[in-house]
Amino acid sequence: MTLSPLELLALPGLASAATRSVGRALDNLIPGGSPFAEKLASAQAKQPQLPVEIGKGLDLELSQEQMKRIADAVDRAEAEGASNAVVMIDGNALEVDITMRTIRGEIDPEGGINTQIDAIVYADAAHEQPAATGPDGLANNHDVLKIISDNRAA
Repeated sequence: MTLSPLELLALPGLASAATRSVGRALDNLIPGGSPFAEKLASAQAKQPQLPVEIGKGLDLELSQEQMKRIADAVDRAEAEGASNAVVMIDGNALEVDITMRTIRGEIDPEGGINTQIDAIVYADAAHEQPAATGPDGLANNHDVLKIISDNRAA
């Protein structure tokens, strides 16, 4: 299958990587300020985050919160020009195609050689929920929460 130049640029992440590369070259040629870089940063700040997908046939169970953190890590890797990265999240190492925003697999901790990686990115830490105190479920019981809130309001 052969793709035209326009079809190549339509691939997720490829156009922005090419734009950044051209923008850096222009900024280096023009002394002084870097209006291109500023405009690019402004445009990227307005872009909604693209989701990351789990590749077909992979048996990975990730929460929505983990997928969001992986997407953030992929955004950072993409901003640095990476195309294939290992994303470290919650003790797991995931191989991710940055350009296609697809998780390709989990890295085997027993070893081996992987020559297809050009970056390692650490996902942000999970936001921890405060531990509930008291008997199990009491802190989440609707009636108990209502009584507590009524007492505080009084």
